[in-house]
Amino acid sequence: MATIRALRTFLCVAQCGSFVAAAEKVGLTPAGVSQQMRLLEDSLGHQLFDRIGKKLSLNERGLRFLPRAQRLIDQFDELISSSDDDDDPVGAIYAEAIASCMSLLVKATLQARERYPRFTIRPAVGYSSDLSARVEAGESDAAVAVRSPRPIATGTLWTTLYYEPFVFIANRRSTKGLSRETLMRERLFLRPSLTTHTGGLIDRFVRDRKMAFGESLEMQLSRTLVELVEQDAGVTIVPLGRYSSWEENPRLRIEHLDFPDARREIGLMENERKRQLTSHLRHLLIELTRDRSS
Repeated sequence: MATIRALRTFLCVAQCGSFVAAAEKVGLTPAGVSQQMRLLEDSLGHQLFDRIGKKLSLNERGLRFLPRAQRLIDQFDELISSSDDDDDPVGAIYAEAIASCMSLLVKATLQARERYPRFTIRPAVGYSSDLSARVEAGESDAAVAVRSPRPIATGTLWTTLYYEPFVFIANRRSTKGLSRETLMRERLFLRPSLTTHTGGLIDRFVRDRKMAFGESLEMQLSRTLVELVEQDAGVTIVPLGRYSSWEENPRLRIEHLDFPDARREIGLMENERKRQLTSHLRHLLIELTRDRSS
């Protein structure tokens, strides 16, 4: 007999194209995935996949069944997440956050445990360049991330939580008396990777403002760049994290960049299929960021 879990596995297999790849995502062995698909096909009375070696592809019946399976899962998720009391959500979501916002997501997770005993948030850290795509694909239900320059995709929701200003950071002791312009030209410019949304925003900002710089080195994490600046390996421009303690570090020279576009937007992206549950995370995050602002 087909189960909701088997339907979820079917969708994952259809997306991944193999039992092995799907098994890693649904927490089963490849043999377990194969058994679920065999039982599902037995229940329906026909095959759903064309099998060529280890590769799978949906056959004509599988393609017709795919949207029906998705509708059944959506209806089931809506059923279990609904409650006689809208303030008592039931169910679980998988939520991710960029590293600098992980503490915010954890605080929201802990508050959710206290307020909603039947609601579970499973938090994880991720890279900003991946999170938008993961939420769009349904691999994550929600993500605290940097807003992408791309338009918000159909089927997702975006809520702005706050903005983080770009700051210039140098080693305080070794750069005393030297201007920012001189340091940008003469010191190694440590920059966020251009593969990230933040790296792209800072690159555009630097070029639009015609800020000259010499040799540069890219890295993924802003906190790693700041650690290198503290060790006097170069200078950097990064967002000043809302929850960072960099301004309290006596070894760092931090200058705010007084331009309206010198900032990045932090917000929550939600997959609309889980909005009955992710809305509760959204409200918690808004409360937490509002309290921080007051």
